[in-house]
Amino acid sequence: MSSLARKALGGATATLFWQGTRIALLVISLVVLARLLAPDDFGLIAMVTGLIGIGELLRDFGLSVASLQSKTLSPEEKSNLFWLNTVFGALLSIAAFAASWPIAHLYGDARLVGITQALSVTFLINGIATQFKAQINRDLRFVALGVTEAVPQAAGLGAAIALAATLHSYWALVVQALVTAVLGALLCIAMAGWRPSMYRRDVPIGRFVRFAGALVGTQGLAYLPKNVDSVLLGVLGGPAQLGLYNRAYQVVVLPLNQVTAPLSRVAIPVLSRLQDSVQTFMKYLTAAQFATVTVTSTVYGVMIGMGDPLVGVVLGDQWVEAAPILQILAVSGVFRALSQVPYWVFVTLGETRKQLYLYLVGQPLIVAAIAVGAFWGGGIGVATGCSVGYGGFWVLNMWWARRVTGLPIGQLALSGLTLVGVFGLPVTAVGATASFMIDSDLLAIGVGCFATALWVAGVVYLVPRYRAEAVRFARLALDRKSPKKRPESVTDPQ
Repeated sequence: MSSLARKALGGATATLFWQGTRIALLVISLVVLARLLAPDDFGLIAMVTGLIGIGELLRDFGLSVASLQSKTLSPEEKSNLFWLNTVFGALLSIAAFAASWPIAHLYGDARLVGITQALSVTFLINGIATQFKAQINRDLRFVALGVTEAVPQAAGLGAAIALAATLHSYWALVVQALVTAVLGALLCIAMAGWRPSMYRRDVPIGRFVRFAGALVGTQGLAYLPKNVDSVLLGVLGGPAQLGLYNRAYQVVVLPLNQVTAPLSRVAIPVLSRLQDSVQTFMKYLTAAQFATVTVTSTVYGVMIGMGDPLVGVVLGDQWVEAAPILQILAVSGVFRALSQVPYWVFVTLGETRKQLYLYLVGQPLIVAAIAVGAFWGGGIGVATGCSVGYGGFWVLNMWWARRVTGLPIGQLALSGLTLVGVFGLPVTAVGATASFMIDSDLLAIGVGCFATALWVAGVVYLVPRYRAEAVRFARLALDRKSPKKRPESVTDPQ
């Protein structure tokens, strides 16, 4: 086994371990803090982050990905990128601090001034840390990378729980963000094994900026529908309504993020290697869709069918009004998972520029649907608009992928919807039945999940087509050799 292969194998193991650690921390955060703080507290933080969160994209400006993607990176180029990220971070910190008063005026809540000013510091801190973290990643030091992410997350959560238990204030969430940022930066600096030199004007970094610019464009377009809901609901409904929506949203995106990102790391390099054979490419693309949609439609079917008991157990009794929001948002999660397939097609076939054209049209449509929902019916209206918007975006995605590539995308669309019907709908019915017939929330969830597991396992085992897809995806996951043609590096915007 080569040195690179050993690093890749060790990296996969480390990534799985730290991914599991971070998932556990996220679940603990959702469960514990929801019982210590009120919806109003979460709503206040979401009001601010919904507006200034775009600063994180601008602060990084895609330069961390650009430095990772580049085959060569001199010490002088690395130092220049460090100073550029630091300047971006400083400017954004100043801008966010100055925007604190307009933000408070927009929402009509003076408490947002202090929150915004405190959180503005994170742009500078994260800007300083960007290239140190990129260096650790570039060196394939996956254990160190996991430490720089999970340890600060755990420390921030610990600080938040301690303050929330004593103060019962939104400042616990502010401190959580600050502790996570500061400790993360310190660990990156300590573990990178690199120190920047002074800025060198004679060392050009234009190639990094040009690459990063297109990346930031796609990420920025994807950012809008994920945050305009918080802004609109904060303005129209206030912090309490936004807090209910925000917690439901966090529960919905947790499985989406934890399923699609690892699957993309499997699918993209393998599909890139198979692009010269349409038949083989489509066969493995179908297998990847099977894995994605089967898992996510099952999870979201559980959420839709057992929304009330899930909210009661995970978040607590004070969050009962978030249950219908969770159930409706889960529908958007299904469509976002389905949209992974055309995303993989665009990336692996090198059509990311045409993907950007799609986002220029599709993302504003999602924003429009969310806006209509916000004016129509508060948190439930926003969730409905979100689901309708992402459903329409999936249809547009599949149509554009077929037009751009000429692949039989219609078959994939039909296959994806069939998977939702075979797995998602029965699971929803099972969950709803368990919730209706069993008074105990915990018992209802236990019975529903057990019946769900039996159904999914039975279908996969008894239906030859699905059994073959499961085997094919397992082979795909185990056959991740270096692709013959490296696709353009992009960040998954789903």
